[in-house]
Amino acid sequence: MSAGVATLSALGAAALFAAGTALQYREATYAGSGLASPLAVLRRLVVSPAWLLGTALLGVGLVFHAYALNQGTLTLVQPLLITGVLFTLPASRFAGGPPLRLVEMAWAVVLVAGLAAFLVTSTPTSQSSQAVDALPAVGIAAGCAAGVVVCLIVARRSRGNAAATMLGVAAGIGLAGSAALIKICTELATRGLGALVSSWQLYAMAVVGLSSVALSQLAYRAGPMTASIPAINTVNPIVSVLLGWAAFDDTFRVSPAALSVEIVSLVAVMAATVALSRHAAVRHSEVRLERSPVGNRPPSSPA
Repeated sequence: MSAGVATLSALGAAALFAAGTALQYREATYAGSGLASPLAVLRRLVVSPAWLLGTALLGVGLVFHAYALNQGTLTLVQPLLITGVLFTLPASRFAGGPPLRLVEMAWAVVLVAGLAAFLVTSTPTSQSSQAVDALPAVGIAAGCAAGVVVCLIVARRSRGNAAATMLGVAAGIGLAGSAALIKICTELATRGLGALVSSWQLYAMAVVGLSSVALSQLAYRAGPMTASIPAINTVNPIVSVLLGWAAFDDTFRVSPAALSVEIVSLVAVMAATVALSRHAAVRHSEVRLERSPVGNRPPSSPA
C-alpha cells in the first residue's frame, strides 16, 4: 500500500472526471439544441467523437479511482476527489463558460490549503491490513440506507432547491457507499477473478453505484445545480471518512492540537467546496442558457 500512489491516482481520477464531464456536458448541450426527443438527443450523442471521448475519460477516471482506493485509505482518497471542483473551473471555461474570476481563484486557494492541512494532520500514513469490521460496517450501511430513504421522502414532499438538496445528499451518501464497495472489490480481485465474481460485494457495488448516479441526475433535474452539486460534493467525503473509520479501521490523530487543525481545515474545505460548486453550477447554467434556442432568441416586441 502506498499513500503517495493513492494520492496521485486520486488526483488523476478527479481531473479525468472533471474533463470527461465537461466534454459530455458540452456535447449534450449542443445535441439538445432544437431536439425535443431524448432518443434523438441520445442518437446524436453516441456518434459524437467528443462525447465518446468524454465517456472514455470517465471510464479511465473510474480505473484510477479504483486503483487509488486499493492503494490508500478511504479517508485519504475520497476527500482528495473534492479537488475535482478545481479541475471543473478550467473545464467549464473549455466548455464555453466565462473566464475564471478572482473570487473563484481565491476559493481554490482556500480549498487546496484546507485540504492539505486536513490530510496531513488527520489521515493515517498506512491502512490496516485487517478485514472489514462486519458489525460496524453493517451498522453504518444501515444508517446510510436509512439516511437515503429519509432524503427521498423529504425530497418527494419538497420542490426546487429543497428537493435538489435532499436528492444531492442521498446521491452523496450513495457515492460514498459505492467507493467503500469498490475498495472491497479491488481487494477481492487480488485473490482471483473467481473470488470477485462469486462475491456479493461486486453486485452490490453495481447496484449502489448506478443508483447513486441516477439520484444525482434526479437532483440536477429537481432544481438548480447550485443546490445539488454542493450537497453531493460535501456529503460524499464526510460519509466516506465515517465509513473508513468504522469499517476499515482508519485512524486519526486525536491530540488537542491536531483536532483543532482538523476542525478548522475541514470547515474551510467544506466552505470552499460549496462556494466553488455553486460557481461551477452557475457556469453550467450560463452555458446551457446561451446555447439553448430560447436563450439565443431575441426578445419579442411588446404587443
